[in-house]
Amino acid sequence: MIVIFDKDIILNALMPAMFTVAGKNTMPSIEGVHLICTEDGSCTIETFDLEKGIRTGVKCTVIEEGNVILNANKFLQIIKVMPSGDIKVTVDDNFKATIESGPSSYFEIKALPGKDFPELPEIIGERGFYITQAMFRKFVNRVAFSVAQNDTRPVFNGAYFEVTNTKLTIVACDSNRLAMCEKNIELENRNKDGSVLNHKFIVPGKTLNDLLKLAKDTDDIMEVRIMRRYLMFKIGEISLYTKTIDAQYFDYTRLLPTSHSVRIKLNSGELLGALERSSLIVEDRLAGSIRSYVKFTVDDKLLVSTVSSNGNVFDEIDIEKEDPDSSIVIGFNCRFMLDALRVCDDCDTIMSFKNPLLGVLIEPQNTEDGKYTYFVMPIRMNN
Repeated sequence: MIVIFDKDIILNALMPAMFTVAGKNTMPSIEGVHLICTEDGSCTIETFDLEKGIRTGVKCTVIEEGNVILNANKFLQIIKVMPSGDIKVTVDDNFKATIESGPSSYFEIKALPGKDFPELPEIIGERGFYITQAMFRKFVNRVAFSVAQNDTRPVFNGAYFEVTNTKLTIVACDSNRLAMCEKNIELENRNKDGSVLNHKFIVPGKTLNDLLKLAKDTDDIMEVRIMRRYLMFKIGEISLYTKTIDAQYFDYTRLLPTSHSVRIKLNSGELLGALERSSLIVEDRLAGSIRSYVKFTVDDKLLVSTVSSNGNVFDEIDIEKEDPDSSIVIGFNCRFMLDALRVCDDCDTIMSFKNPLLGVLIEPQNTEDGKYTYFVMPIRMNN
């Protein structure tokens, strides 16, 4: 194989492809980038860690077509340090790869035959929808903080999507907090069989993080194709393939309180400021396993307070109460509350409490971009 790339073009294609390169593995092929160069002057670039993969294409000059695997990290680092301009990649019959640019820059690395690369999932059928990249980013950012990292229960490690012809709902829960956003919207249906949109799937949290890096805050379209166990997200020239979490999502509506004893209205920006000040004092752990917390005292005002070995802080926030005689004292993990408030707009927000053991329901009132609901479990206070 002999191919000539422009440095900037190949670098821009390799950077996102690195999202789906496997780490240390017993299969050297999935630590690599798969290059498929054809005589029509194009090169397909693939990476695949067996859970998710990326396929993209770049224009190049193909002198001799080929199909090889190069170690992804080595190849990327070499491209980065090469001088600007053309970069020539040559792979001989013994799979020795030479990478050269200009009169003096020259590297040799080992390649692998392309046939050793695992095949990306084949998209069978034509089911899916279109959504703008900006809307996808906005929705996912609203819930991503509630996705668990390494929970033994698989459904908590991803975000649940429910897509119909008229509504999009995304939910994430890590058993300590739940975030849900929903919007009445007519998504463009790409089900080729003429059926209505009625899709339910769970996207792994790691895939969501990759998609947030790939998608832009523009009205450019993202295409989503759906299979039984795989999804494909097409963003410009990049196609990202991912396994779904193959499990039944729990009935999240049962977790949300349907009644309350205390209901208040306040400005989310003011509460966010108070929580950020509390975060300077609060400790995740105090005296071994005892956690400190931020305490909410609802009376005529909302008193936000934190006391720890680092010091103490108190804030008062003006509120409107539905029932003037209602009150409550309840404790929370400061970070959990901060995560929820940081994705709220600076707007009026309703907070509903049942009792000190059942948490708080947070409902920002700016519904222009859909309805957002957050539920945060409390911490049992020691006094």
